[in-house]
Amino acid sequence: MPDKHETPRPQAVVVIRPPWAPEGDGAIAQALREDLLEVLQLLRLRIHEPRDPAAGLKSIADNKGPSLVTFTDVPALPPDCVDGALEDLDEFDVVVGPCPDDSVYLLAFNHGVEAPMIEAIIKAALDPECLPEIANLLEQSELEVAVLPPWFRIGNSNQLSFAESLARLSLMSEDGDEQFTADRLRIWFENRQ
Repeated sequence: MPDKHETPRPQAVVVIRPPWAPEGDGAIAQALREDLLEVLQLLRLRIHEPRDPAAGLKSIADNKGPSLVTFTDVPALPPDCVDGALEDLDEFDVVVGPCPDDSVYLLAFNHGVEAPMIEAIIKAALDPECLPEIANLLEQSELEVAVLPPWFRIGNSNQLSFAESLARLSLMSEDGDEQFTADRLRIWFENRQ
Protein backbone atom coordinates (compact mmCIF):
# COMPACT_ATOMS: atom_id res chain seq x y z
CA MET A 1 0.00 0.00 0.00
CA PRO A 2 1.48 3.40 -0.99
CA ASP A 3 2.50 5.80 1.75
CA LYS A 4 0.06 8.71 2.19
CA HIS A 5 3.00 11.12 2.14
CA GLU A 6 4.30 10.04 -1.29
CA THR A 7 1.93 12.27 -3.25
CA PRO A 8 1.50 15.76 -1.80
CA ARG A 9 -2.01 17.14 -1.64
CA PRO A 10 -2.67 19.46 -4.60
CA GLN A 11 -2.54 23.15 -3.90
CA ALA A 12 -4.66 25.94 -5.28
CA VAL A 13 -3.09 29.36 -5.72
CA VAL A 14 -5.75 32.07 -5.73
CA VAL A 15 -4.81 34.95 -8.03
CA ILE A 16 -6.64 38.26 -7.66
CA ARG A 17 -8.08 39.33 -10.99
CA PRO A 18 -10.82 41.87 -10.26
CA PRO A 19 -14.22 41.20 -11.85
CA TRP A 20 -16.19 43.76 -13.77
CA ALA A 21 -18.55 45.46 -11.34
CA PRO A 22 -21.19 48.16 -11.48
CA GLU A 23 -19.80 51.59 -10.63
CA GLY A 24 -18.62 51.77 -7.05
CA ASP A 25 -19.56 48.19 -6.07
CA GLY A 26 -16.61 46.27 -4.69
CA ALA A 27 -18.78 43.77 -2.81
CA ILE A 28 -19.02 41.46 -5.81
CA ALA A 29 -15.25 40.87 -5.76
CA GLN A 30 -15.45 39.76 -2.11
CA ALA A 31 -18.46 37.51 -2.83
CA LEU A 32 -16.68 35.82 -5.75
CA ARG A 33 -13.49 35.32 -3.73
CA GLU A 34 -15.34 33.78 -0.78
CA ASP A 35 -17.34 31.45 -3.07
CA LEU A 36 -14.10 30.37 -4.79
CA LEU A 37 -12.45 29.63 -1.45
CA GLU A 38 -15.48 27.56 -0.43
CA VAL A 39 -15.22 25.40 -3.57
CA LEU A 40 -11.49 24.88 -3.05
CA GLN A 41 -12.04 23.95 0.62
CA LEU A 42 -14.79 21.48 -0.30
CA LEU A 43 -12.32 19.83 -2.68
CA ARG A 44 -9.78 19.63 0.17
CA LEU A 45 -7.07 21.50 -1.68
CA ARG A 46 -4.31 23.34 0.12
CA ILE A 47 -5.11 26.99 -0.51
CA HIS A 48 -2.50 29.68 -0.96
CA GLU A 49 -3.52 33.33 -1.34
CA PRO A 50 -0.31 35.16 -2.22
CA ARG A 51 0.02 38.88 -1.67
CA ASP A 52 1.74 39.25 -5.03
CA PRO A 53 2.45 37.14 -8.16
CA ALA A 54 6.06 36.46 -7.05
CA ALA A 55 4.83 34.77 -3.86
CA GLY A 56 2.36 32.69 -5.87
CA LEU A 57 5.10 31.61 -8.25
CA LYS A 58 7.36 30.66 -5.34
CA SER A 59 4.54 28.61 -3.83
CA ILE A 60 4.12 26.68 -7.09
CA ALA A 61 7.88 26.20 -7.53
CA ASP A 62 8.27 24.94 -3.94
CA ASN A 63 5.28 22.60 -4.17
CA LYS A 64 6.16 18.94 -4.71
CA GLY A 65 2.79 18.10 -6.23
CA PRO A 66 0.28 19.55 -8.67
CA SER A 67 -0.69 23.22 -8.45
CA LEU A 68 -3.86 24.88 -9.66
CA VAL A 69 -4.10 28.58 -10.37
CA THR A 70 -7.58 30.00 -9.86
CA PHE A 71 -8.86 33.51 -10.44
CA THR A 72 -11.14 35.66 -8.30
CA ASP A 73 -13.26 36.90 -11.23
CA VAL A 74 -14.61 33.39 -11.94
CA PRO A 75 -18.07 32.69 -10.52
CA ALA A 76 -18.96 29.21 -9.24
CA LEU A 77 -15.81 27.43 -10.38
CA PRO A 78 -17.14 23.98 -11.37
CA PRO A 79 -15.72 21.30 -9.05
CA ASP A 80 -15.80 18.84 -11.97
CA CYS A 81 -13.36 21.08 -13.87
CA VAL A 82 -11.00 21.17 -10.90
CA ASP A 83 -11.20 17.37 -10.57
CA GLY A 84 -10.72 17.04 -14.34
CA ALA A 85 -7.64 19.25 -14.25
CA LEU A 86 -6.10 17.16 -11.47
CA GLU A 87 -6.87 13.94 -13.37
CA ASP A 88 -5.39 15.38 -16.57
CA LEU A 89 -2.17 16.14 -14.70
CA ASP A 90 -1.65 12.36 -14.48
CA GLU A 91 -0.81 12.51 -18.20
CA PHE A 92 -0.13 16.17 -19.03
CA ASP A 93 2.22 18.91 -17.84
CA VAL A 94 -0.21 21.82 -18.06
CA VAL A 95 -4.00 22.07 -18.11
CA VAL A 96 -5.82 25.16 -19.37
CA GLY A 97 -9.42 26.14 -18.63
CA PRO A 98 -10.41 28.57 -21.41
CA CYS A 99 -13.12 31.24 -21.38
CA PRO A 100 -15.06 32.34 -24.48
CA ASP A 101 -13.75 35.90 -24.03
CA ASP A 102 -10.14 34.75 -24.71
CA SER A 103 -9.19 34.57 -21.04
CA VAL A 104 -8.74 31.57 -18.74
CA TYR A 105 -10.59 30.46 -15.62
CA LEU A 106 -8.14 27.81 -14.42
CA LEU A 107 -4.55 26.75 -14.97
CA ALA A 108 -2.95 23.59 -13.61
CA PHE A 109 0.75 22.72 -13.51
CA ASN A 110 2.49 19.48 -12.76
CA HIS A 111 5.51 19.58 -10.50
CA GLY A 112 8.53 19.93 -12.74
CA VAL A 113 7.24 22.62 -15.12
CA GLU A 114 9.99 25.23 -15.06
CA ALA A 115 9.39 28.42 -13.09
CA PRO A 116 10.03 30.81 -16.04
CA MET A 117 7.29 29.09 -18.06
CA ILE A 118 4.84 29.17 -15.14
CA GLU A 119 5.67 32.84 -14.55
CA ALA A 120 5.12 33.73 -18.21
CA ILE A 121 1.76 31.92 -18.29
CA ILE A 122 0.52 33.46 -15.04
CA LYS A 123 1.67 36.93 -16.13
CA ALA A 124 -0.20 36.47 -19.42
CA ALA A 125 -3.31 35.22 -17.56
CA LEU A 126 -3.65 38.56 -15.77
CA ASP A 127 -4.51 40.15 -19.13
CA PRO A 128 -8.23 39.85 -19.97
CA GLU A 129 -7.47 38.53 -23.47
CA CYS A 130 -4.65 36.16 -22.58
CA LEU A 131 -5.65 32.91 -24.27
CA PRO A 132 -3.83 33.53 -27.59
CA GLU A 133 -0.63 34.45 -25.73
CA ILE A 134 -0.88 31.40 -23.46
CA ALA A 135 -1.49 29.20 -26.51
CA ASN A 136 1.64 30.65 -28.17
CA LEU A 137 3.76 30.08 -25.06
CA LEU A 138 2.60 26.48 -24.74
CA GLU A 139 2.96 25.82 -28.46
CA GLN A 140 6.61 26.93 -28.32
CA SER A 141 7.31 24.74 -25.30
CA GLU A 142 7.63 20.99 -25.39
CA LEU A 143 5.04 20.57 -22.66
CA GLU A 144 2.08 18.22 -22.96
CA VAL A 145 -1.13 20.25 -22.66
CA ALA A 146 -4.76 19.37 -21.92
CA VAL A 147 -7.75 21.68 -22.29
CA LEU A 148 -10.81 21.72 -20.04
CA PRO A 149 -14.37 22.53 -21.14
CA PRO A 150 -14.95 26.28 -21.35
CA TRP A 151 -16.34 28.27 -18.41
CA PHE A 152 -16.57 32.02 -17.93
CA ARG A 153 -15.43 34.95 -15.84
CA ILE A 154 -17.10 38.24 -15.05
CA GLY A 155 -15.31 40.67 -17.33
CA ASN A 156 -18.24 42.80 -18.49
CA SER A 157 -21.93 43.49 -17.84
CA ASN A 158 -23.09 40.70 -20.18
CA GLN A 159 -21.05 38.13 -18.27
CA LEU A 160 -22.44 39.47 -15.00
CA SER A 161 -25.96 39.05 -16.40
CA PHE A 162 -25.09 35.50 -17.51
CA ALA A 163 -23.85 34.68 -13.99
CA GLU A 164 -27.09 36.03 -12.53
CA SER A 165 -29.17 33.87 -14.90
CA LEU A 166 -27.15 30.78 -14.03
CA ALA A 167 -27.49 31.49 -10.31
CA ARG A 168 -31.27 31.80 -10.66
CA LEU A 169 -31.58 28.70 -12.86
CA SER A 170 -29.43 26.64 -10.52
CA LEU A 171 -31.96 27.21 -7.74
CA MET A 172 -34.67 25.69 -9.95
CA SER A 173 -32.63 22.57 -10.68
CA GLU A 174 -32.61 19.58 -8.35
CA ASP A 175 -28.78 19.47 -8.14
CA GLY A 176 -28.16 23.05 -9.19
CA ASP A 177 -27.16 24.30 -5.76
CA GLU A 178 -24.40 21.68 -5.61
CA GLN A 179 -23.22 22.31 -9.18
CA PHE A 180 -23.22 26.11 -8.96
CA THR A 181 -21.54 26.92 -5.65
CA ALA A 182 -22.08 30.64 -5.37
CA ASP A 183 -24.12 31.42 -2.27
CA ARG A 184 -22.46 34.79 -1.67
CA LEU A 185 -22.89 35.79 -5.31
CA ARG A 186 -26.59 34.87 -5.11
CA ILE A 187 -26.93 37.08 -2.03
CA TRP A 188 -25.11 39.90 -3.86
CA PHE A 189 -27.62 39.63 -6.72
CA GLU A 190 -30.56 39.59 -4.29
CA ASN A 191 -29.27 42.67 -2.44
CA ARG A 192 -28.80 44.48 -5.72
CA GLN A 193 -32.47 44.29 -6.69
